[in-house]
Amino acid sequence: MQLQRSDLIGGACAALALGLIAWLSLDSWAITRCEEILSATPAGEAGQVSPEQARCLKRQNQRPATEN
Repeated sequence: MQLQRSDLIGGACAALALGLIAWLSLDSWAITRCEEILSATPAGEAGQVSPEQARCLKRQNQRPATEN
């Protein structure tokens, strides 16, 4: 059995697709985790913000206000 050029191209495309899916899954997981962290804090409670909450707030403020 010989490895053809099309086999290599197909393998590279599959690897890229898996990488993209993994990256999008991790990004979605991070968004969900931040929503959980921010919703766990009682509303209107003034006090120290943990580093994890600060990262989530920074991430949330970078997203566009409206989504298409």
